[in-house]
Amino acid sequence: MTYVTYLTYCQSMPPAVERRTPNAEPQTQNGAQWVTGKVGEWLQGTDENGDPIVFPFTTTSSPFRTLTTIEPAPNLSIVAEPNSISSKQKTELAVKEMAVTCGFAAHCNYRITILNSPPAGKGLGSSSVDVASALLAIKHHRDLDVSNATLFQIMCRVERSDFLFQPELIIATNPVAGSFSVAGPAPQCVLLAWDTAPGEHVDTEAVRHLDLARRRFSHEYKELCSLMLINDPAAVFHASTRSAELNDRLVPKKGFSLAKRLADEFHALGIIGAHTGTYLGIVFPRSVDQALLTSVRLKLAKELSVEPMEFQVGA
Repeated sequence: MTYVTYLTYCQSMPPAVERRTPNAEPQTQNGAQWVTGKVGEWLQGTDENGDPIVFPFTTTSSPFRTLTTIEPAPNLSIVAEPNSISSKQKTELAVKEMAVTCGFAAHCNYRITILNSPPAGKGLGSSSVDVASALLAIKHHRDLDVSNATLFQIMCRVERSDFLFQPELIIATNPVAGSFSVAGPAPQCVLLAWDTAPGEHVDTEAVRHLDLARRRFSHEYKELCSLMLINDPAAVFHASTRSAELNDRLVPKKGFSLAKRLADEFHALGIIGAHTGTYLGIVFPRSVDQALLTSVRLKLAKELSVEPMEFQVGA
């Protein structure tokens, strides 16, 4: 029997009746598990101790869609497409870690297939998407009583990871310690985002030195984190835009100044950037007029030769 887990970023899901599990994970009637990914971060910086603070910009709808299946096999194996090869070993390590943590190390014989992952090195959380989907597939296949906190800790033991389990919320994380806290509900908004460097990929593991570079802004990050926690949309978007501006000093993105100009010109909510990736986006209210979004798309096509993708955020 094959148990199917979907990590979806698509703008429309197939019609199905949803129910809620005890930890509020949406499931369809046939047992398919939906978990969304991310586009960069609301904020990424360091605290007064130099530890990383990351607020992943998780989406509730997006063009990307990842499908993970699990089935019994003689041995544990991870099957992935070429663009997921880099996360294949990480996924296997995380599954083995989960087996030890949850007490089924002697019975961890599965074939886990991951298809259609988002591109790696772009700030879309591709490794976390692959790992989280595999862990959730096993959780539901074995009917395990394991919390999101435990799953996140398992992921962070393997590598710095994104918390993707509650996309309707803003989550503050320390990906080194594997800890997180809920900042509040994510405001309902639309993100137009694009790849600023299609031919480049950022190795997250290779840019850990950015934590040190960010320490010089630690006082400002403390203030920005406070804004993220007061549950006020205007404060949240001010913090996200300022965090993107600070990050552009460390990891410059082509077209950043244009994105800021367009955000002002079209009265956008703010800017979202991938702090260790290549994606950049402009955020608008969910109620934005489609004609306005079309005008923004045309401007970006004319001045940057890019075609932005649309993501939805918030419950």
